[in-house]
Amino acid sequence: MDIYNGWLIVNSYYNPAKFHALYKVLEESAQKAGLRLSKWTSDQRPTIIGSKAKEPKPAFVLFWDKDVQLAHTMELSGLRLFNSATAITLADDKIETALKLAAAGIPIPDTIPAPTCFPGCRRNPASAEEAARLLGWPLVIKENKGSFGQQVYLANNKAEAERILNHIGEHDCLFQRYIAPSKGKDLRVTVVGGKAICAMERHSANPTEFRSNIGVGGTAVSRPLSALEEKLAVSAANALGLDFAGVDILLGRDDDERYVCEVNSNPQLQSTIDTCGINPATNIMWHIRSLVKGAATAVGTTPDPITE
Repeated sequence: MDIYNGWLIVNSYYNPAKFHALYKVLEESAQKAGLRLSKWTSDQRPTIIGSKAKEPKPAFVLFWDKDVQLAHTMELSGLRLFNSATAITLADDKIETALKLAAAGIPIPDTIPAPTCFPGCRRNPASAEEAARLLGWPLVIKENKGSFGQQVYLANNKAEAERILNHIGEHDCLFQRYIAPSKGKDLRVTVVGGKAICAMERHSANPTEFRSNIGVGGTAVSRPLSALEEKLAVSAANALGLDFAGVDILLGRDDDERYVCEVNSNPQLQSTIDTCGINPATNIMWHIRSLVKGAATAVGTTPDPITE
């Protein structure tokens, strides 16, 4: 079997212990698919804007980071990224995600972008009050960028909204309708190569917590997908141009009411492995291999040599 060389790009600064286990899973899964990953932090692989890379290029880059400036720069230098820089950019910005999903006709919770707040300015809580007039209390307030549920808040009234907005400060944020039937629970669907490979229903740590993220103490159980849930998850990943994704779906009043809440371009895999008994990294690596091999065959090239 031909071996293809690739780089695994990870963040230089945020690197907790659980990520090391994830990187090992990715590297081991790559090896089984005939891929060789060499791991680099984002500051170890600087790329010059407007300059073609002079060193030998790998066949692909598994970009497990959200440094979109680096991702775009690497693509400009001729590197093939999974996921692409544009897809990561869309998924990492919650407003951009909402705009793209809505344009594709995918149901999302009603969303209002909060007014832009420039450095040195103070947010006006009246914006939240006006949003609540349209969306109702309680009101979900999200920072445009964030992970593990840490930048998602619930305001029950104007006073709580004001405290949240003061905390967010100048960071971009949005207001979203609270989907009450999905309080403390949601569905995480893993999509690879246009297929939903598994799903887990997540539940919050306690009855008062509206978020169900594993990162804030939630638990999960594996469960099959309905035809609607599968369609929404695949459509959401496709709308953002993602080769692989974790799609979060909120549950409505009945089986016909579902909303795509967020789409993750580099989801954590361990909870899915533990809950569903499926390793999505295997699917990701074989998907990458098929595209890299197809591209090499199309131009009549041979696999890149393995370099450490």
